Amino acid sequence: MTGHLMRRELRARFLSPTFWLLFAGSWVICAWMLFAQLQVYEQILPQLVASDAPLGVNDLLVTPTLNTLALLLLFIVPTLGMGSLAAERRSGRLQMLLATPLSTGQLLIGKWLGILLPTLVIVLGLLLIPASLALGANLQWDRLAVALLTLTLYAALLSALALLCSSLTRQPATALASALLSAGFLWLMDAFIPTQAAWRWIALTPHLDPGLRGTLRSDDIGYFLLLSSGALAATSIVLLRQREHPPVRLLRESIALGLLAGVLVLGAAASRAHSHELYRVQPLPAALLQALDALQGPVVVTAWAPPYPVLRARIEQLLRPLQDRYPELQLRWIDPRREPQLARQAGVEKEGELLVEGMGRSQKVRQLDQRHLLRAFSRIARTGEPWVVILQGHGEPGLDAEHPDQLGRWTAALEEIGYRVVGLPGDAPLPDNAALVLVAAPQRALPLPTRQALRQHLARGGSLLWLHEQDPSDNLRSLLQIEVLPGTLITSAPETGRTPLQFSVRKGMDILLGGPPAQPLVVNGAHALLPAKHRHWEPIARVLGPAAAWNETGPLQGKVQRDPLLGERKGPHLVGLGLQQGQARILVLGDSDPVRNSQLGVAGNREILLGMVNWLTGNQLSTATTAPDMQIQWKADTGTRLALAQLLGGPLLLALIGLAIRWRRRRA
Repeated sequence: MTGHLMRRELRARFLSPTFWLLFAGSWVICAWMLFAQLQVYEQILPQLVASDAPLGVNDLLVTPTLNTLALLLLFIVPTLGMGSLAAERRSGRLQMLLATPLSTGQLLIGKWLGILLPTLVIVLGLLLIPASLALGANLQWDRLAVALLTLTLYAALLSALALLCSSLTRQPATALASALLSAGFLWLMDAFIPTQAAWRWIALTPHLDPGLRGTLRSDDIGYFLLLSSGALAATSIVLLRQREHPPVRLLRESIALGLLAGVLVLGAAASRAHSHELYRVQPLPAALLQALDALQGPVVVTAWAPPYPVLRARIEQLLRPLQDRYPELQLRWIDPRREPQLARQAGVEKEGELLVEGMGRSQKVRQLDQRHLLRAFSRIARTGEPWVVILQGHGEPGLDAEHPDQLGRWTAALEEIGYRVVGLPGDAPLPDNAALVLVAAPQRALPLPTRQALRQHLARGGSLLWLHEQDPSDNLRSLLQIEVLPGTLITSAPETGRTPLQFSVRKGMDILLGGPPAQPLVVNGAHALLPAKHRHWEPIARVLGPAAAWNETGPLQGKVQRDPLLGERKGPHLVGLGLQQGQARILVLGDSDPVRNSQLGVAGNREILLGMVNWLTGNQLSTATTAPDMQIQWKADTGTRLALAQLLGGPLLLALIGLAIRWRRRRA
């Protein structure tokens, strides 16, 4: 009987134009929100990469789309369920159903599933919209699975509420308004309830948001199940009052409902008192994996935490994946309340701090997240004295993180992975413990003491990174005997979205990075190098530009073509050169733009430049971004086709199905 009633309800839903038009309208809204956010995301992506933000596609695109879907369900489910019982009562069919051998439970389940299952069809269809980003992005499928389970429980609750409101009236419009008000009240409750209030547990949003972000908690599951069961129990009481039963049967069902209400109350109390996480989507970022791979020997993590189950479980959950990756990572516990003297000696400021010790170094972690663990392990894994000295005072760009032409974001990235960056003003003496000296586009001749200091730095095994720009003082030739071709490199085949001055560089970086880069280095107005032969310096790496590029010596206006008579040579040209002599290393790039704030986040600039510093200092520190899902890699027309399919193709098909059903009904 339940199956027959459910099939009748599903047939009524799927053969209704309202269902398909709701589906089409919801599809348009979700797709519009996703691709509007995608456009903004692509604009801010260089800033996200440059600042190594721990946010990517899943946090900034998928989760907001899921929130939009959850908000739409507040309107979709009451619309689908408003006539479930109200229309039956108004037409008189409800009394006929109550007079049949169909039990109250069977009637209730059949009607409830008749609302829930069509809703789940809409949910599954709309989940295809964010899932389509998998064509070019690294989606977390387990996160989508947790979100699907959460949305299913959420739809079950809304369906139960819609059914309850429909059972209280004979007007579908009244049932719709009641369901919207009830669901909206639960949605907005957390905005005006104090955080510490006990009855805040009944608010909907705090139980919905964690699931949409990939965290499955027993408290949230209990919330949806208890409120759904409560709404269904209330609906059954309403139906029992309208049904003529023998006293014995009515008494039996009333007792059963009373027991169910008691179980709901006890279950709510137990769910809140014993809440814990069942699953959390928290994959190890590539940057943290690289930091673990660079470790050598045993590493001990001391957790200063009292025996609080929740705090210790959180620390174990954070470190267990790291121990699986690096078996020599050990975890030990110290209770700062029982060992206050040890805690004071270690400088412990609050409970839950971590002390990471290994490779003769130690680092404190005061915030329990992967980003701060990455910083600690990177500094543990470094080799040598990781001081990076940046020359200043000769026309070089400054170290401000906000100015687009300066180097502040790159220096922050270096410090994030364990280097210490020092700006050397004017003609100050060069520190003896500097591992690397950066000379970024000087515009004035370096003084003689600075040149001598650089030569002494290289003589004692130090490294030098030189970023060249148009230099009237000829520093590069006089100090390193490296000539530069006149003019600026320009390409006749610019890449999509780039000017002829911008082109990608990949060839020749394998030795510097330990393998081919995932994304290319993008230069902007680079200069071609002509290295002289050095008796003592061995060329290790030759970074070449594209074959379609040449050194343009004329003005970069109008139609520009290569003129061999002016000394303009066709490519590929040398845009980077790595030299080695013993422990000393030199790397010269014919462009300083990739390291500036405005260009650091473009393509693979950040990762490649950090990898070059690792090569110069002999380190294997992390160069990958914290968020593994930050980049979207697809062809230029893929995004356009996907947007057209989602914004026009899907909604149009659904709308045509609804219109065809309506046309067929009119003809019938």
